[in-house]
Amino acid sequence: MWTMSNSRADWPTVAVWCCVSALGMACASQQPAVQVPNAPRPARDVSAFEPPRQPSAESLQVQPVELRSVTLRRVRSDTLLTRLAGPALLQRSPDAIAIDVLTQAPLGNLNRNASPEIYVDGARLGDTWPLPPNRLVVFVADPQRLRQGMAITVAWLGDEERTRSRQPIIITQAMLQGVR
Repeated sequence: MWTMSNSRADWPTVAVWCCVSALGMACASQQPAVQVPNAPRPARDVSAFEPPRQPSAESLQVQPVELRSVTLRRVRSDTLLTRLAGPALLQRSPDAIAIDVLTQAPLGNLNRNASPEIYVDGARLGDTWPLPPNRLVVFVADPQRLRQGMAITVAWLGDEERTRSRQPIIITQAMLQGVR
């Protein structure tokens, strides 16, 4: 206290400031408690949630993806295919073609961890672009890889044996002449 008595501070101002601070702290302690944003929330009533639905027998039934048609297209002649292929593929392979497949039935729910893929003679050429409801497209950088007599099928990735098309569509000479 002796250090304060030697200070040049205006005592009435210091006294007022101390009283205001004490009053402010007293008022703050009277405020209702505010929950911190990152604090854990109280537990919710579990009975308010619906139990997960069990898949129906129809949705669990695995069926092959049957094909309606296959078309070979030049990528550069179609604006949608050009966008899907991207500039990197078109720069690397300006003569790239697309295998465009229409399925007989809609592909269904595509928001899952598997996807329908196009296979040529049992080999997957790359990522297949699904275009709902029933269209699939895969790009072939080297059109010379495709020959007459090759079989095109579709299967769901991860379950190829049970979902592969039973009736493949065979590449004909007429199909190849349209893109070369």
